[in-house]
Amino acid sequence: MAPVLADLTHASPNFVAFALVLIGIGFTLGNTLGGRLADWSLDGATKLILGLLAVIMAVLPLLLTTHAGAAIGLVVWAAAAFGIVPPVQMRVMQAAAQAPGLASSVNVGAFNLGNALGAALGGAAIGQGLGYASVPLVGAALAAGGLGLVWLGNAGRRRVAQGA
Repeated sequence: MAPVLADLTHASPNFVAFALVLIGIGFTLGNTLGGRLADWSLDGATKLILGLLAVIMAVLPLLLTTHAGAAIGLVVWAAAAFGIVPPVQMRVMQAAAQAPGLASSVNVGAFNLGNALGAALGGAAIGQGLGYASVPLVGAALAAGGLGLVWLGNAGRRRVAQGA
């Protein structure tokens, strides 16, 4: 985060430290709210949070141009980024009710693989000369793709249920 904030926000080291605290608060809020939303509606929570993640990442390059925008944007981004964890974990546990421990470990591995692939794609965008502002746009595209996969998966389940 420090290079992004230094480049786009012209942040001082003190503001970078403050931003990291805000991100931690966002992670905590997101995990809590994501769990509550998942209890309300698993599919609804998944779609809502992925949609929010795509939108906040798409506008993050604009928000990062000011300190206030960065503070707000980073809290919302962090909340959405960690808010998706509880609904995804619950979906995995439901899908693999016979082997929840194995499913949970595979889910954690997939989460880490996604982090690595996202970092690689963001790094590739920077390497192509697109700058730090391109990284959240790559993330927005990935979140939108994930949302599309959720919609397709739900449509497939409905077709199977109707055919049975």
